Amino acid sequence: MKVDAEFVDSRTSPDADWNDPVVPEMPPVPATDDPPPPADNFLRVHFYDGIHAPDQMAPPIRPWTEPVTEENPLKADVCWSMRSPYSYLVLQRLVWLNSNYNVDITIRPVLPIAVRSTKGGSGKAGGAFGVWYKIPDTMWDTYRMAQYEGVPFKWASPDPIWQTLHPVMGEDWQYVHPPEKQPYIVWITRLACYCQKHGKSLDYVFHVSSLIWGDHVEHWPDHVEERFNRIDGLDYAEAVKYIQDNPAEIDQYWQDNAKFQAQAGHGGVPLMVFNDEPFFGGDRFNPFFQRLRQNGLTERLEPRAPSTAKPLRWPDGM
Repeated sequence: MKVDAEFVDSRTSPDADWNDPVVPEMPPVPATDDPPPPADNFLRVHFYDGIHAPDQMAPPIRPWTEPVTEENPLKADVCWSMRSPYSYLVLQRLVWLNSNYNVDITIRPVLPIAVRSTKGGSGKAGGAFGVWYKIPDTMWDTYRMAQYEGVPFKWASPDPIWQTLHPVMGEDWQYVHPPEKQPYIVWITRLACYCQKHGKSLDYVFHVSSLIWGDHVEHWPDHVEERFNRIDGLDYAEAVKYIQDNPAEIDQYWQDNAKFQAQAGHGGVPLMVFNDEPFFGGDRFNPFFQRLRQNGLTERLEPRAPSTAKPLRWPDGM
């Protein structure tokens, strides 16, 4: 990890000011608060307690009279955090799906909950991250799941979120620096939004999320530019300049994606959404895939980029 002792020590100080020279200067980030859930969000409308009938029953199934082809594909969205190891752990399956089946997968980048839940910049992680066992369990479970899925994995170093994570550091061990003091996450999320604007968000996470969570490289921020430039038709320097000149336009993507996520009735990632129905987490990939099959999903004649090896845990018989 390419950092000095001053940075390691500074992670425990809420008043520290630190920057990485690799990260380009970025405009201030707007408020990161979650949007309020709309009254007609999917889970509210389909709420079923076994006693009262839901407002709506199951989502509609696409008529078989509309064949699914390369020219007429299904469309699905995935709310994605660049800080989420669980997003990365489903990446190979999503890329294989998009490459080999007639469905267009759009990655919708959102800011991670650790940044969205700092209670106005107080630094106290809220939600699930305020539960003492959540982060230690996640750090152990992600290694276990990576072995199960057969994908390379390491905990990101440095962490895309500037947060004190080690329990022995005392009562403030889950301190989260406010968004304006986050050197990495706004940078890589805005790059993801730029790629969404150009229809390349899946390509972006294929190259950059795998860099952060899957490659055993020293100091992953040093490699972002090179990985970004692997995306066909895009240029890193042009992307950075565009973000610097048009921050409101780029930030509107993650803000709209947050609203899309709330409309689905959720706030977690990875969140796969098809026909407005949410499927949260990599362990819901198989039901997500089954729903696509119920709506006529077909295989492509030839795979398309980005492409990957077939996942070890692909749904049986599919």
